[in-house]
Amino acid sequence: MRSNIELIIVNNAMSYACDDTDCKILHGEDLFELVSSVYPNGSPLNTYWYQEVWDTEFDVTPATASDIIALNEQGGTFYVVTYPAGPETWIPILVSAFITVAAVLMMPIPVIPNTSSNAPPSPNNAVAQRTNRMRKGGRVAEIYGEVWSVPDLAAETYSVYIDNVAVEMSYMFVGVGQHLITQALDDKTPINQIFGSSVLVYNPDSTPDDAPAYQFGSAFTAEEAEWSRLDATRYTSVNGQTLQAPDSYLSVETIFKNPNIIETSSNADFRDNFAAGDTILIEGADNLASANELTYPVNENDPESPQEAFTYTLNGQYEILSVTEKQITLSNPAAINSDWQTLADNVDFTVSSTSITLSAEATTLYQGWFYTGLKTHESAYVNIVAPNGLSDGEPNGRWRSLRLFGIIESELVDINNNPISGTLETQRFSIQSPHSEDLTWEPRKRKLLISNITVDRSYEVSTTDSSDNKIRGTAAVTVPITNSHFGIGKRLRFRIARTSNVVTDSSGGIVDELKIKDFYGTSRLSTNGYPLGFTTLIAKTRATEGALALKERKLYILAQRLVRDWQNNDALIPSKRIDDIIYDIATNPVNSNLTIDDLDMPQIKAEVDAQIAYFGTELCAQFCGTFDNKDITTEEMIQTVAMAGFFTAYRINNKICLHFERPEDYPVATFNSHSITPDSFDFSESFGPINNYDGVEVMYTSPDDDERITLKYPVDATNPDTKNKELIGVRNKVQAHMHMMRRHWKNQLAHAQCSFGAADESGIVIPTNMINVADQYRADTQQGAVEAIKVSESGQVLLSLSTNVDFGTKTQGTIFVQTVAGIVDNIRCTPSSNKDEVVLNRAPSQPLSTAWDAVVRATYNLVLHDDLDRNNYIVTAKDPGSNPLNHQLSCINYTVKYYQNDKDFINGLITVN
Repeated sequence: MRSNIELIIVNNAMSYACDDTDCKILHGEDLFELVSSVYPNGSPLNTYWYQEVWDTEFDVTPATASDIIALNEQGGTFYVVTYPAGPETWIPILVSAFITVAAVLMMPIPVIPNTSSNAPPSPNNAVAQRTNRMRKGGRVAEIYGEVWSVPDLAAETYSVYIDNVAVEMSYMFVGVGQHLITQALDDKTPINQIFGSSVLVYNPDSTPDDAPAYQFGSAFTAEEAEWSRLDATRYTSVNGQTLQAPDSYLSVETIFKNPNIIETSSNADFRDNFAAGDTILIEGADNLASANELTYPVNENDPESPQEAFTYTLNGQYEILSVTEKQITLSNPAAINSDWQTLADNVDFTVSSTSITLSAEATTLYQGWFYTGLKTHESAYVNIVAPNGLSDGEPNGRWRSLRLFGIIESELVDINNNPISGTLETQRFSIQSPHSEDLTWEPRKRKLLISNITVDRSYEVSTTDSSDNKIRGTAAVTVPITNSHFGIGKRLRFRIARTSNVVTDSSGGIVDELKIKDFYGTSRLSTNGYPLGFTTLIAKTRATEGALALKERKLYILAQRLVRDWQNNDALIPSKRIDDIIYDIATNPVNSNLTIDDLDMPQIKAEVDAQIAYFGTELCAQFCGTFDNKDITTEEMIQTVAMAGFFTAYRINNKICLHFERPEDYPVATFNSHSITPDSFDFSESFGPINNYDGVEVMYTSPDDDERITLKYPVDATNPDTKNKELIGVRNKVQAHMHMMRRHWKNQLAHAQCSFGAADESGIVIPTNMINVADQYRADTQQGAVEAIKVSESGQVLLSLSTNVDFGTKTQGTIFVQTVAGIVDNIRCTPSSNKDEVVLNRAPSQPLSTAWDAVVRATYNLVLHDDLDRNNYIVTAKDPGSNPLNHQLSCINYTVKYYQNDKDFINGLITVN
């Protein structure tokens, strides 16, 4: 009978914790199906099975299918463990051994926060081009400490016209979590100093329908608030097309060619004013000279009579056959005016004339169709502008306001862009002069009969005139496209036309050009549509004179992240302290799976307090920066924050702690021949500064204006160290100074370097620790193979070796033995009475293979050394070693002079400004 089965897949036997990366737990009734779901192509080499307990005594690794069937019937808990690739004779290692030995796990080296291969960095981290923009695929900024944030656009900006003034709406992310916002600038100008500009900031889990947490500038009007709730997409198919009046007038340099051609060499485009089927009126085409200088006799019967030059009068009203950019072709103009026939008979054309007026009274001249391209929109709108204003000048220097009219036709389309029957709807719109809301109007040219169709060609003029120059400003209006059939999941097309004729009954300069400026598809953001967990803002900017001078959006927010207070039930507080920030990062439920149980917060706080007391200021214990790389891990974030304050983050007994680098009285560990693996020691010495550096440069961010400031020491250095000069998270001069001086003195005074493979004692060592290292140039190494291992009657563990060993005058040594588990075990030993034996202080931690034909035979190195030559070093790097218990350490010589400027703030030698 089958039993319920729990299957634990361990992908990394070297991990002492089961998480989503290293471990997978499955439950079911069929062992074969569970294993096959994980390993469809068969399990990897070095994979072993254990029943109930992960221990070699409970090894049930199946060899045949029948073995799996038997295990399936037994049921229970099974561990399937894959060990690192190696020989097939690998012997599984108990996980408890790793918990004991790997007491300290170093965190990964942090990456620079603004490095990302697949998304642009936050402008918070940029040196240039610090503008508000969308970062598709990017991580919402994680601000810690206080920064001048350049918010990311959460949606595309869009513009509407309210009272003839363009208002740009922006919805932006400030960052993850809640923030204290104290200032808002547009470039360098406070928002409340820019007329009509506003910024409303909303706390996480609130929406623009709620009251803002902070407000800068004027409040939104009801109309502005209504327009600010949109997710908009601008379609570039509309880019400023002119809405021509149906009775278009055009006075351009004109040539008439036989038999029916009107041509221009000017910059005009006939297609903007005329269309096939229009009726065109030609005026001013009187007595146009022959371009070929043709003549005819005055007396046709007397060839000797004086010659007269041919001229042509081509005025009249004609039908347009076709229109191109520079040419209009008329339909049989000779039937209306015989001079066209004369022009054709002479195969002639006229000289260019600038006094000719072309006008047409046409059916409505539409622009479009224009199509929406998404199925996420439920509405659309167009912006219509009269860039030169709408005004009718009076002889006395006063003006009358104008109001013009147009129509929009809209309908739904199918997947092939074909119109859907029954969805066509028509609406009328108007546009009028600025500052004319309270005027009264009188209509002009109310209706005309064209081709037996009555068309409203009217426009309106104010009944009063004014000397106020404001009415001559740009006129603009936003027109929502209303179609009752449009909605989410549907697509729309529209076309638009001006219906008002050209204003012709005024004595002054008429300005009435209309253009369609923008076309947007929109959907209204509902309460459920706003992202939660982020501080957001809505910004509006009116196109006043001051705002128009801003070429790009550069909205800056002085923001300080509120972090959880571990000493006060996670109450939110503004803090720049590194310990507070580390706690918030580690316990953030969105980005981290750590809890307070994974942090030694009393130790972390005590180390930060000690650092503050050491430097004499809290400025050196601050972090102010932005994380925007979605690939950065929680541990990398913690390490980045720690490094800003001269700390190293490390984990001991499964808790994260901090180590502050400072002068040490004693080394934390000693390494000699007993703890340095054979032939791994490398030592070098140099004279003079590293790379001949005569100084150093660092760069930090000004807390006042976010400018990058460079510090250099000494100021006259000609070959300064500029590598990694930007100090991540450093936003004050004092902290930057301390980094600079420590880096400078290490460049100047580090003259000895060593690296070596360190045995398991290195587990307690972290970078920036001071350690003691013995000189390891060994000339007395003895080596060979292990023949046997045995225990004497007195309980001594003896190794029989392939060659005799000689301790000389030494009384003890260290023997390094290769185990079948891929681990080199180092054991202290003493001479035996037999020349080919040594007495071990303890048994090997892993099995040894002594067979001559074994794939991994036990070999040994015996090292004899007095370890009298010792020096103190600082650990600069700790990397994985040749096996899971060893590490590769890199070091430089230790001297207290590295820290000789650490008291500069206390001594008044460096100030905040």
